[in-house]
Amino acid sequence: MTARIMAPWLRMVTPVTSAHPHVLQRSRMALARSANRIALVWALRGTIATALPLLVLPIFGVGLASHFITIGALNTSMVDVGGSYRNRLTAMALNMVLSPCSLFLGTQARATWWLATLLMLCIAFGSGLARAFGPSATPLGLFVGIAFLIGTHVPAGQTAPVQAAALYCAGAMWTIAVTLILWRLRPFKRLEQEVAAVWESTAGLISAMRALEAKRVTVVKRRRLERLLAKRHHELRETVEAARNSLGSLRAEISGPGTTTAQLMILVRAGSRVAQASVALAEMHLHKSQHDRPSTERRLLQAIASEWEQACRAIATSLLKGRLQVSLDPMRSTLKNLTSLLGGTHPDMMAFAQAVRNLETAEEAANTLFGSEHHATGVLLPPLTRTTPPGKALAALRAQLGWQSAIFRHALRVAVASASATAIMIKLQLPHGLWLPMTTLVVLQPEFGGTLTRALQRTAGTIAGAIIAGLLLATLHGDPALKLVLIGLLAMAFFVQRRQHGLGVAFLTPLVVLLLAAGSGDPWADTLERIIDTAVGAAIGLAAGYLLWPQWERERVPDQMARAIRANRTYLSGVFGALSSSAAAPASLGELRRQAEIAAGNAEAAFQRLLAEPRVQRGRITPAFAVITYIQRLERHLIALAGQIGAVALPAKDVLALSRRLEIALEDVAAAVAQSCSPPPCPAFDQPLGRLREALAREETESGGTVAFLLGRVVTDATSLHVAATSK
Repeated sequence: MTARIMAPWLRMVTPVTSAHPHVLQRSRMALARSANRIALVWALRGTIATALPLLVLPIFGVGLASHFITIGALNTSMVDVGGSYRNRLTAMALNMVLSPCSLFLGTQARATWWLATLLMLCIAFGSGLARAFGPSATPLGLFVGIAFLIGTHVPAGQTAPVQAAALYCAGAMWTIAVTLILWRLRPFKRLEQEVAAVWESTAGLISAMRALEAKRVTVVKRRRLERLLAKRHHELRETVEAARNSLGSLRAEISGPGTTTAQLMILVRAGSRVAQASVALAEMHLHKSQHDRPSTERRLLQAIASEWEQACRAIATSLLKGRLQVSLDPMRSTLKNLTSLLGGTHPDMMAFAQAVRNLETAEEAANTLFGSEHHATGVLLPPLTRTTPPGKALAALRAQLGWQSAIFRHALRVAVASASATAIMIKLQLPHGLWLPMTTLVVLQPEFGGTLTRALQRTAGTIAGAIIAGLLLATLHGDPALKLVLIGLLAMAFFVQRRQHGLGVAFLTPLVVLLLAAGSGDPWADTLERIIDTAVGAAIGLAAGYLLWPQWERERVPDQMARAIRANRTYLSGVFGALSSSAAAPASLGELRRQAEIAAGNAEAAFQRLLAEPRVQRGRITPAFAVITYIQRLERHLIALAGQIGAVALPAKDVLALSRRLEIALEDVAAAVAQSCSPPPCPAFDQPLGRLREALAREETESGGTVAFLLGRVVTDATSLHVAATSK
């Protein structure tokens, strides 16, 4: 079990040996990615804030008290999950105030089981309701509840309750001070890393496009590659939205002209548009495979796609390293050769030209960003300006105070389960009982699939971590040596916590064992008790998630799919409206595409959560999978069709006739999916589509055939969606 839990980390940090001469190089490449850079910075800051009190304070004779300071520093570091400066600082400041109060209440109620149960019921209910305030508040509510449980575990007479709360508060203040210092040193670093993630995702999408065209494959293999393309497309939209949200929040919090944020926003938009061109190319090449082209043309297409991917990765590297490392000359040269071979009006050339234009925009923005004027003057750290209207938080809370709210039912579920686990801990006087309600509180998620995944990760991670703790306590008798090893594990826990929860728990558990040590003297007996308590806590969480007012994902998936279909219907209306003109695509299409991508991504995420739930609660998976697949295909074909706007001018009457029939069909499908019924008969598309194909056949450019192909694919997607909805 320990080996399986630690395997992902070991693959990243395996030392260089004669058998693996390139491991160090691969590790450096892995750490150079933006997601790992963000995790590394967070790990460094969290380790500094947590480790220094643990190492330094005992030198000055502060023994057990240093543990409370360390716990306060650790929990406050965990509360900072990203977002705007204001939200992050607010979350840490609230933890500095609320968690010590919660810890104090725990010390007062530790001897009376019914009082501790009642208080835990209230605190856990508030912890669950904290989700109403957004992602920043979710860990805050969790650690306020954990602080109460820690208070119930403090032995009477060992540390005064007020002193324990004050020391926890001091640890939180120390973490905030460290955070503010690092923010002041590199205020834009996190934003640059998030924008770099956009370009890395764009490069990943281009890589998936290249894999789709690399060689002739079977139908099954092609379907898998299409799923990979859809996955990369969804990941890109998530990174774009994360960067947009962070940049939007920061622009409201800064004084001065905001040149840096403006250039970063330009880079985000350019990355999104480059990705749009790659999606269009992938769909067009399904119409005419590279393998059907002359060898010279095929070689140039493969070369420019490779250079395109490298340019995107170079922009990401420039953002991470803080200096420009982009050269578009190879891509421009290959594009020039392709243009002389195919002509400037060829559909491929239009897509590549769009990509080069946006890459040049990104290069110019990066030049400005990393030029002599790149500095962080005018940033308010901490930000003191209000970015949300007064009363918005209270209004968000009021909106969730009702039985129809999933957050309200989740909060009640967390309260009942955590209070029950707390009553068991105190009533039975379990020596390591803290692990029981703490596990229940941590594993419970709004959906059962998330609870099941978190319970398995938490249990496996705690088992591995408890074994590691037992080994360390049994072999390392020197306090300094033990702490140094624990600090190394702590750094690794911070690095992997957000992406590999079970692995993070495994690395973090030994430090928690040391800080909350109340053992019998036999480390292996203590380890076994912790494992049993954790397993029981996870079982209580699973039982509560399954039995107490669950909302199964099958109830939400139809609504998400209907929203995605309607968003694509709106996008279709905009694209078809522009096809009848020879003018360039209107700017409003970009926002319509964004909304369609977001809605399709939400539907895909809901479907993946559905797959994580028990088989008996899933309902019919096959029709839902078909609907999701055809939504994604329709979205990609519309993106490709939008890339041809201005290349041909279609008869407005026929375009409007086809558009109206497609919109009616998609609306009927959306309504049927939402209501779990069959749609009305599908409209006939043959006549308007046939007239458009005849008009396109008279076009003397390659674009005519491409547009005709894409129009046919859009009609096929709408028809397939209708069939999939009928089979429900």
